[in-house]
Amino acid sequence: MSQKNGQNNNLSKYPSPTELLELFAKNGLPEKFCIVPFSNMILNPNGDVGICRQKGTKHVVGNIQKNGLEEIWNSDFLKEWRQEFLTGNIRICEKEIKNDACHLSSDNYTLFPEIELSPEQGQSFLKLTANFNGQCNLKCTMCDIWMMENGLYDRIGFWERADTDFFPHIKEVELLSGEPFIQKDTYRLIDAVSAVNPEVLWSFTTNAHWKLTAKIKESLDKIKVKNIILSIDSLDPELYCEIRKEGRLEVVLKTLDDLREYEKDRLTRGLGPLNLTLHFLVMKSNWHELPRVVDFVEDKGLRLTINNCYEPRELSMWDFPPEEEYQKALEVLNQSTAHQVRRAIRFYLAVANDLPKDLKASLLLKLREKTSTT
Repeated sequence: MSQKNGQNNNLSKYPSPTELLELFAKNGLPEKFCIVPFSNMILNPNGDVGICRQKGTKHVVGNIQKNGLEEIWNSDFLKEWRQEFLTGNIRICEKEIKNDACHLSSDNYTLFPEIELSPEQGQSFLKLTANFNGQCNLKCTMCDIWMMENGLYDRIGFWERADTDFFPHIKEVELLSGEPFIQKDTYRLIDAVSAVNPEVLWSFTTNAHWKLTAKIKESLDKIKVKNIILSIDSLDPELYCEIRKEGRLEVVLKTLDDLREYEKDRLTRGLGPLNLTLHFLVMKSNWHELPRVVDFVEDKGLRLTINNCYEPRELSMWDFPPEEEYQKALEVLNQSTAHQVRRAIRFYLAVANDLPKDLKASLLLKLREKTSTT
């Protein structure tokens, strides 16, 4: 199958899972289709190349110091990966789709009309995830990016090639880690891409542990922002500091409020929204905060994304014995309203999929009973 998508692909800005499944059906794609291997390229601080952030930095498809990006993009492994999503015979991403339904993450599908539905790609990647440096201002317990190197892309001459080979053709840029807003390469990238491709959409995932300065606003004014995702894994100051070492929650919340004010100013100047989003990573230490997090994002007018921590195992809900994991999920379920449960549904479904059959059936039944109420 090889085609560009131009018909019957009208999507809302953030399509629901139901809308995405309808889109797949219209295009003859299986229910477990995922766009990511058809669109994205991730460049990590050590030169490792990835495709999917859900798979993490350990899932490597090549290294920019050993292989050209064009070679990696049409490698045998990537062609096999795409073929699995075109046929529905999922092996590489079986665990992630089962646990998190990550193939239905709505943010990825703005590029759907542009992709080639073919194992071998005749065009280059459309989305660049630029994790150029490990530099970060926090040392988070669930992350090792802050221990990675800095400056590799200067040393290998990436910038000189990218200005002509990649930047003019990409549709989206995403910056994740370490902390993009403290890295000089973020602002260099904004200037370089904007000079040749001003229509690019930009996404940032940030710990927000910095001050929103005039310089940052000036750079953001130059670009079209798809979203800014703030990783906040606790609303309790002490627990936040335990999870994000050297961090202070009050700094993050101040930056969040400053971004909300800056967004209002952008809108008055016709620059478009920031689509501020809170990302909450559920772990052994913070699962009980889910209802509070839902209320917080609704009070602040934010979007919410919830993911479950799988690695390191000792920080994950999966590290609990099954009966204890079940009881904790049941506890937070009972403390939540039906609406709060619906907003956090990815957590409950992931826990259910991790449990033995009897506990899974029990949790799903209680989940159904809870969410069927008004």
